Amino acid sequence: MRQNKTTSGNSLYSGNCEILHVNDNNCNILEKIKSENCIMSTLSTSLESELRPKGLALKFTAEGLETYWFQKKHFHVSSGKYLLVNETIPAMDVVIKGVPTWGMCVDIDMQLVNDALYQLLYPDDLDGYNSISRFLLSPELFVREAVAGAQLKSLLNKFISISVSKEYKAPGLELIYELITLLIQENREMVSSYYSLQTSKLSTRQELFRRLLLGKEVLDDSLFTDLSMKQVAEACCLSEFRFYRLFKQCFGHSPYNYLFKKRIEKSMEMKKQGLSWSEIAYTLNFTDLAAFSKSFKKIKGLPPSRYPL
Repeated sequence: MRQNKTTSGNSLYSGNCEILHVNDNNCNILEKIKSENCIMSTLSTSLESELRPKGLALKFTAEGLETYWFQKKHFHVSSGKYLLVNETIPAMDVVIKGVPTWGMCVDIDMQLVNDALYQLLYPDDLDGYNSISRFLLSPELFVREAVAGAQLKSLLNKFISISVSKEYKAPGLELIYELITLLIQENREMVSSYYSLQTSKLSTRQELFRRLLLGKEVLDDSLFTDLSMKQVAEACCLSEFRFYRLFKQCFGHSPYNYLFKKRIEKSMEMKKQGLSWSEIAYTLNFTDLAAFSKSFKKIKGLPPSRYPL
């Protein structure tokens, strides 16, 4: 049975989950996958292929390197990292070149993701699960690259072991439940940011969130430049005031403070690379070392010269 139904006709998520292992010699088994939920370990040395995400798809690299290309961007998923995409990405290219790579691919039914999100947002609602709908999801909500936390990394490595050994006796869907719980926890900040936007229409929230993520990306890329907030707002097609107000509403701090903290975090990375504090202050666009030191102390509680790295 592919999908359960409630008596009222509302679709719930699939009750099935396939578990399999794929290597360079048996890629043809991918064509036989039928379930909405699938756990698949992979071992490849060389691969060039096009993938079509199904539901919410997680790509994790335990060892090696997988490179993905979609939305005109490269995503280099190295050991310990994962990539989240969903079915709004029609297709993406994946490349593995000459490096033995252990990975894990997991497809999760979108309705199950909705159920997990609903429980996060409405923990006291005991009966609403029968009316869960796709309105809870935004296409941008689960498209990101991240480093797996300790618990998630441990679970995904366990998935690999289970897929290879095929010794797991319980229903595979239980593993999916564990995974989606950890994914929601690790991405809770982004989920909360999305639902912090106060809009009356779903379409407005989705579009504003997309624009704010773009603004956040512009800020991330401007650590070494003198970019004004007006320019960032214009890149998002928003007025400067509206960008400021919505960014703070969504992410909990102003765009200026966000950039400010990112620069301080970057300064510590640069110090570990052997640069002097004066060089770092100049590179990160502070007016002088004194201004940088004052800013550093405001964020970290100690001046840079006394901060343990």
